[in-house]
Amino acid sequence: MENPGPSRTAVATATHRAAHYIFDGAPKILADPFARSLAGFSTDEEVRTALDAFGFPDPSRLRTVFTVRSRYAEDQLGGAIQRGICQYIILGAGLDSFAYRRPDLMQALHVYEVDHPATQSWKCARVKELGIKSPRTLRHIPIDFEHETLTRGLAAGGVNCNAKAFFSCLGVTQYLTRDVVLNTLREIASATAPGSELVVQFIVPVATLSREEGNLVTAAAARAASMGEPWLSFFAPDDLETNMTQIGFDQIEHFGSEEATEQYLLGRTDGLTLPGFFRMIKARVG
Repeated sequence: MENPGPSRTAVATATHRAAHYIFDGAPKILADPFARSLAGFSTDEEVRTALDAFGFPDPSRLRTVFTVRSRYAEDQLGGAIQRGICQYIILGAGLDSFAYRRPDLMQALHVYEVDHPATQSWKCARVKELGIKSPRTLRHIPIDFEHETLTRGLAAGGVNCNAKAFFSCLGVTQYLTRDVVLNTLREIASATAPGSELVVQFIVPVATLSREEGNLVTAAAARAASMGEPWLSFFAPDDLETNMTQIGFDQIEHFGSEEATEQYLLGRTDGLTLPGFFRMIKARVG
């Protein structure tokens, strides 16, 4: 990020989550009644206008990515809570609204939102302006991943590194260099208790996709670059798994567009589908 204020892609992500909540059919993949206001809009029509202005290709499939990845992460978090984990660390939190819309899970959690200081400061001001009450177990940790270590930031933010934690890293890896992504994963594995869990989303290389799906990645990357936030890294699933295993993760599970379609999209009447580049991994710190 080069300018003060919120990440433009964070605003775009919240706008797409709002569009799903407002315009797509039931049941909602992710019901986010806060997204529209957090993104800075007062009316549904403003959301529609903003979607057109963003100029992202195939916006319905992109917003399916944004909603499915959060839904999957939160479903996995629910299982982690049952296994005794009580710390949730959201890397690249952006304008995520988990802490405000999931009081059912907040009762069992301490939540730490980690993001760039400019985005975080803007979001906190927006939450105050909207009169949204912040849970007492929510804390904010400002970190610029390209210049600061996660380990130091978590310690300064009050995370108990001797207790297991659940990490989500959604829509983050493509904005960081490969080395920074792997170093961040290495810090998670070394600085948190064994048994901690992670869900991470990543973008696969264009060369591994069909021409149509590759063109979508190229166009989305170009649009992000035009916002001043270029995509810097791509990972093939086997490549990322190999690196995560070497770093110290185990119980690695892949979750791609086929698995997500079966779990969340079958029987829908609005025709939502996922692009082929959608990939996530769930893993445990061994």
